[in-house]
Amino acid sequence: MSFPDHGEPSPRHEELSFGGGDPDREPRLRAWWRARPRLAAVCAAVAVLLAAGGAGGWYLHQRSREPLPPPAVAFPEQTRFTVLLCGGYGPGEGLCPGRPKAGEAEHLAVAARMRAMPELAEVAYVSEADNRRETLALYAARGEPQETEGVTFTAYLRGTLRRSDDFAAVVAKITAFPEVRRVIRVPVDFWAGKADVAVHLCAAAEAREEGCTENRPGGVEGAATEAEKEAVLDRIRELPGVEAVYLQDRGHLARLLGHYGPAVPEQDQPIPPERLYESFYVKFARPVGTAEIVRALEPLPGVHRVFPVRNDL
Repeated sequence: MSFPDHGEPSPRHEELSFGGGDPDREPRLRAWWRARPRLAAVCAAVAVLLAAGGAGGWYLHQRSREPLPPPAVAFPEQTRFTVLLCGGYGPGEGLCPGRPKAGEAEHLAVAARMRAMPELAEVAYVSEADNRRETLALYAARGEPQETEGVTFTAYLRGTLRRSDDFAAVVAKITAFPEVRRVIRVPVDFWAGKADVAVHLCAAAEAREEGCTENRPGGVEGAATEAEKEAVLDRIRELPGVEAVYLQDRGHLARLLGHYGPAVPEQDQPIPPERLYESFYVKFARPVGTAEIVRALEPLPGVHRVFPVRNDL
């Protein structure tokens, strides 16, 4: 086996020199680069891309931690409402003076008249027992004690419109029934199917709300601060199975509430700005227990309430 003679450079093994020795001798590395301009350009481009990739990776990592804006989709049509019948408060009291408390027979009679209205797609009777069961299920989902002492569970009717624009006309028809006390619109939640948990942050008007004072240092009140929001977001990111986190700002909430419309037509008033709040909406990769999420997030400073997002409400 023979090796190249180190006395003379082999044509297949070029020596790369950084100079030295004869000052008139051009460094061979420079000559090597000059002989290969395309390769030099490629190497320089790769170096630039690697540097940019490092900076871009850091930027993308930071951006990936930011919450997403609400999905850019149409707001859901508002077609649901509730009908409350007279509660039997005696002559001259309540909204149905002189009328006895409506029982199941009265509810079913009103439901039958409502089903005859062409504007309605569905009418259902919810008994006191049904109302109690649904309410306790919501308490259980949040991990709250199911205390019902002193709580009145009222029977009511659920209605579904064919078109949301018919709400005012239908309200006028139903409230003409002598058994009816009030008709209340029930919003179709924009976030149903898009998120599993809502984290409502404190608003400026909630300075005295218990959830917005007890977990915050002295002197901090009102709307959640930027530092509080960052801490809440960090804690959300630590939860297992988080798939997406959205931030609903006050502007989106105001538009959404305007779309939902007033609970009753005569209360068509805009929400005061100080009552608007921001919310994180969290989507999980698999079903989660809301009670655990409530325990993890609701004690954090700046958090008002944590609720499950339900498709049926």
